[in-house]
Amino acid sequence: MTLRRILFGLTFSKGSPFRNRFFSSASTSAAFRYPVGKDPSSLPSALTQKLPKNPYFFIDGRPISLRYRVNSMIELCQLDKAAEISRLAVLDRDRNDSVLISNEIIGAMCGAKRYDEAIALFHYFFNESNVIPNIVSFNHIIKAHCEEHRVEEALELYHHARGFDPDHETYRILTKGLVKAGRVHEALGIVKAAYLCDSTVDSYLIRGFLDQGNHDKADQLYDRLVEGMSEELYDFNDIALVDATFVDYWFRQGNDELAMEIYSSLSLFEDAEFISATTGNTLLKILLDHGKKSEAWELFEEMINNARTYDGLLAKTFNSETINIMVNECFKLGKFTKAMETFELGASFAGCFSNIIERFCERGMMSEAEGLFEEMASHKDLVLSHEIPTFRSMITGYVKVGRVDDAQRMLKNMVDASLLKVAIHKAD
Repeated sequence: MTLRRILFGLTFSKGSPFRNRFFSSASTSAAFRYPVGKDPSSLPSALTQKLPKNPYFFIDGRPISLRYRVNSMIELCQLDKAAEISRLAVLDRDRNDSVLISNEIIGAMCGAKRYDEAIALFHYFFNESNVIPNIVSFNHIIKAHCEEHRVEEALELYHHARGFDPDHETYRILTKGLVKAGRVHEALGIVKAAYLCDSTVDSYLIRGFLDQGNHDKADQLYDRLVEGMSEELYDFNDIALVDATFVDYWFRQGNDELAMEIYSSLSLFEDAEFISATTGNTLLKILLDHGKKSEAWELFEEMINNARTYDGLLAKTFNSETINIMVNECFKLGKFTKAMETFELGASFAGCFSNIIERFCERGMMSEAEGLFEEMASHKDLVLSHEIPTFRSMITGYVKVGRVDDAQRMLKNMVDASLLKVAIHKAD
């Protein structure tokens, strides 16, 4: 049975109400509830049209969830096909995962920077088809507008999203977009109105004021954070994350002495048990970006060494990103043995396998990549969401070195793995 038949199979008997609705040619105009920032007629027509008139390619009646079909197409980078079949989610008004399917394909389009297609799908699902969105739905399009420097459109959609409980991610996206547009005071007003306490948002605001040369305002915001720490609104890592903003700023101003003074004042090593992976990773990137290699490795070692166990749980002082940051640094310097030694510290993370395999494939070092790929495949608990991207890395690597037969073999294995993942899930 072909991939096409298995992934797209749905049953449409002649008397089925689904079939009648699917073939309906009636064109109704849904209320335009949520502004998309663009004239819908200017969006990609293939995504704004009604469902296909000929659904006979959906010929397999196997009980496979529509959501997993869409996910499989996204994993295989078949976004156009994923978008096409995702629109079947509107056929059954009683299904409870329509918004999840919608968000997944819209998010995938945004991830591929296909913003017009993402906006067209948002319009199709939430305006034309009356699927009820959630805040994730809005976040995708607000971010798309900000990425395209369309801040006014992002703000307009945000005002409509306020009834859907904006979360921290909403304000992070919007604040970053406004600061990037030079509208830091406006961003501050929105954050204050939301009574939001979030160190990432605060970092964006402080960086915005610093970039405008308004050091007094940046210091004022920082002092507010320190006061919030005494009120348990912020903790050590919140403050350290914002301190990292000052460290990066002064490095970029060429004042390494002040940057390192602020970094040293964090007292990270005395309070190492409180270092979170997020804070540490941010500081690692800053140190490496500004040539402070020895300091970065010292911090990395502290993060690893302080991953103590409390009541059987590993303290989250490092994660797969921590390992990958330093593995990537080793590859930049051509230190492959050191990269492998560093990788071994995070060999329990699937993301570490995926990253180092991709790095070897980029350099055409396929024997090293093959060994790691086989090791990863032997740990079934590691594969999961990292499996398909790693297959793609292997295929690209084989093509790079001219091993076309191996690339084709790996492509077949990737498709088989995708089918297996889909087949184990029951229908909605």
